[in-house]
Amino acid sequence: MAVKDRRKIWFLVMVLVFVVIFNVTLIGTINGWFGTGKVTIDKEYTCQCGDNCICSLDYDLLSVEEYEKMAEAGKSFVVFIDQGGCATADDLEGYADRYAGEHGIKIFRMVYEDVKESSLGDSVKYYPSVAIVSRGQPFVWLRADSDEDAPAYNSYEEFEKWMDGWVVENFS
Repeated sequence: MAVKDRRKIWFLVMVLVFVVIFNVTLIGTINGWFGTGKVTIDKEYTCQCGDNCICSLDYDLLSVEEYEKMAEAGKSFVVFIDQGGCATADDLEGYADRYAGEHGIKIFRMVYEDVKESSLGDSVKYYPSVAIVSRGQPFVWLRADSDEDAPAYNSYEEFEKWMDGWVVENFS
């Protein structure tokens, strides 16, 4: 085989590899195979009550069984985690409640004892926290032991910035 023929074959193989990689990447991106880096909360966990919408943590206590059912169904939602009786938890609960009301999403509440008994407990090791679950899997959560997440525990504006960095507003 001549050198010219080998070069043509290598060139065609490289073009074919490029076309395959490009198409897989394009199709995967369109279909969300690689993720978006953000989570779209399922529509059933959003509040559809207009401008004066108030979503409240008080009515959304989540049991281990309910959490597991939602996770197994591949749902995307937000969970506030606390144990009660802690000033930091009270502040974070206020931030979560305000965020829920202003952004029209339900934020479920779980006590940490229940979290430890659930599959969420494999990821979230400390409380208070807020976990964002995507397609049934813990996606990201506030780490109470992290300097990087500390600002979100100290002001609503920082909490909102953290949430907005992970949650898409155009709900599915």
